[in-house]
Amino acid sequence: MRIESKLCHISENKAVVQVNGWLNDRNLGSALAEGPTVEVAEDKAISRLNERINAVTKDVSSINTNNEHKTKTPLRIELPNSEKVELPKREKVEDININHEPNDWSSELTAIDAEIERLKWSRDDEINFLEKKLGYNNRNKITSYADIVKYLCLLKKTDIPNQFKVSNGNLNTLIEESDIILRDLSWDHKQGREFLQKEFNVLTRKELSETQLVSFVEKLKLIRNEYLAH
Repeated sequence: MRIESKLCHISENKAVVQVNGWLNDRNLGSALAEGPTVEVAEDKAISRLNERINAVTKDVSSINTNNEHKTKTPLRIELPNSEKVELPKREKVEDININHEPNDWSSELTAIDAEIERLKWSRDDEINFLEKKLGYNNRNKITSYADIVKYLCLLKKTDIPNQFKVSNGNLNTLIEESDIILRDLSWDHKQGREFLQKEFNVLTRKELSETQLVSFVEKLKLIRNEYLAH
């Protein structure tokens, strides 16, 4: 079995890792876990995934032994103008019990991807929407199941694909303006990256939404004014 790991969230004392198990081209399932370090979280997620796969394997063996051929029809939710996405044990997003957090969020994440595709949004469009609605600048930073469900519900209620479109021209202008200010301050890439991480918890300007990029430029202007005043 091949294991693929994805770091979903990391902070000073917590990391969240998602792992997917593959057998050739067949996905065997996924699991999410958290821990004090990336390694611990990954080990927990792999252990959880193995438990699920072993449980499924035992069930299949039992069924084959007893010649029981039962077919279960998964419940589905209807996504507007997009393909159906399966959600286990529930028919509608509104029916999800956020007080009972499942170990596997893959169905919800798949549904979110389908909504983003329906809206024909770019990564910047999604970041802009996320920041305005939930205060996140990256989907991978969402560690609350309740917020994942809320995000999915908000996407389903969004009917205007271009409502949160980001102007690439405006973004490019802001980046160019920040380049000029950084040169005025004589900052190198390391200083700029450290400032980004301190103020916005990101490493590159491409991870900033349009609103954050405006804030970034304004902060740089204040620093430049103080620098020139001396």
